[in-house]
Amino acid sequence: MAVKFPYSIIMALTVTSCQISSRFLQAQAQTDGTATYYSPPYTPSACYGDQDQGVMIAAASDAICNNGSACGQFYEVTCISGTNADTCLGSSTVTVMIVDHCPSGCRGTIDLSQEAFASIADLSSWIINISYQKGKRPPGVL
Repeated sequence: MAVKFPYSIIMALTVTSCQISSRFLQAQAQTDGTATYYSPPYTPSACYGDQDQGVMIAAASDAICNNGSACGQFYEVTCISGTNADTCLGSSTVTVMIVDHCPSGCRGTIDLSQEAFASIADLSSWIINISYQKGKRPPGVL
């Protein structure tokens, strides 16, 4: 004899397992690393030459660059910690577009523009611990 479960219990279990799977996949997409910053001028860049891409940009290290395929990709970068307890600012997450390649020997996983770095951390830190993941194009960015 088959055991019958009410439809509402089956739906609740399905929704719960989907939520857990979604959270697991989001957690898997994040990677830890370090970020540094560089100052203007931001052109020329390896990806866009003399074409200005704004200031919420970054240079990717070899860990992200993947032979240039990271060009134009958006990344969400979150400040985790730095040299001081109050290094990270506010929500401490910024979305940047990869426009350049950080040469071998780059001190960070990702080299943020000065403006992008300053939006998540105190500039006096120079290097911060981050988590990052591929992101979506922010509203208003062409």
